[in-house]
Amino acid sequence: MTTRAALIAAALAALVGVPAALAQSEAELKRLDELDRKCEAARLAKLAPIRAELIDRCVRIDKRPREVCESEFAHYGDTKATAHGKAIAGLFYDLPECVAAFEARQKYRR
Repeated sequence: MTTRAALIAAALAALVGVPAALAQSEAELKRLDELDRKCEAARLAKLAPIRAELIDRCVRIDKRPREVCESEFAHYGDTKATAHGKAIAGLFYDLPECVAAFEARQKYRR
């Protein structure tokens, strides 16, 4: 096998392992991004009143400055990392919009 043929064979072998996600069209990527945006909008709609209540209680009951309370609860319900780098899942990813976004992305991971 010549050097050129070996390089071509190596390149083709590398392409076999390329994830299917790289084969997505620009339109499909935009569709997936839109599904993600819908998920996050639905989550925010559910989280906003909870965050507002937590902030209100923090100010009213704990007698802390509103700015401090807002800062403390601004990301309540979002996914966060532990000290060991693992993720703690955020709230409301079970909403229909989020399930649809998750399933659409999973299609490319199989």
